[in-house]
Amino acid sequence: MLIDNDSDTMLRAFQYGYSTIEYQLIVEERKNLSITVQPNKTVVVKAPVGSGFEAIEARLVNKGKWILKQINYFDKFHPLQPESEYISGETHYYLGRQYRLRIRKGSDETVKLIGKFFIAKTSDTQNRDHIQLLMRQWYADHAQLLLDTRVRIYVEKILGSDHPTVETHYKYLKRRWGSCDPGGTITFNIELVKTPIQCIDYVIVHELCHLMHPNHDKAFYRLMKSILPDWETRKEKLELFGVR
Repeated sequence: MLIDNDSDTMLRAFQYGYSTIEYQLIVEERKNLSITVQPNKTVVVKAPVGSGFEAIEARLVNKGKWILKQINYFDKFHPLQPESEYISGETHYYLGRQYRLRIRKGSDETVKLIGKFFIAKTSDTQNRDHIQLLMRQWYADHAQLLLDTRVRIYVEKILGSDHPTVETHYKYLKRRWGSCDPGGTITFNIELVKTPIQCIDYVIVHELCHLMHPNHDKAFYRLMKSILPDWETRKEKLELFGVR
């Protein structure tokens, strides 16, 4: 059976040995099929329009050993951090460190990091959505300031001091820490600022290396290792934080 049109995400499963592995199938305009295993252990398959279910699952069976290996790898990091409720007393992260949230009545509508606490002041202390918005804005502002500085450091190391400024964007991304498009624009997940600085540098270097080598080939990993010899350790530490 061929899939003729773009569709919403479909939940399917295939059999590999004694294991039944569920996966999310996304059909879209693309040239090649891709298979990824996310830190939450979800298998995501992106297939070109016109692909057949039989061909897709044949590829999955062929990659079954690798898929199970990735699922087992991420399993050791679970449970991941729970979803935030934006109530006083819960833990939030910044640069890999834990801080307690304190919500106080006030007209400031601000968030400040003071000592071991995030202090959120708002006139509506029961409005969790508004408190979440205040927190997300705080993270967005600090992510841009911090990452812009770190990017400049590694642009010179990887691309040279005479390289023009790299265009960077900052967004809340659901499935990745960063991306580099064919035009050379790099997008970073604002959530990255919650992780340790060595993890932030790993993502920055990873995306900047893609400006030199678009694919994950040997040349890409040689360049990565020349800049961050311990990049694999940094990557593993990053997985502890998951992606939301």
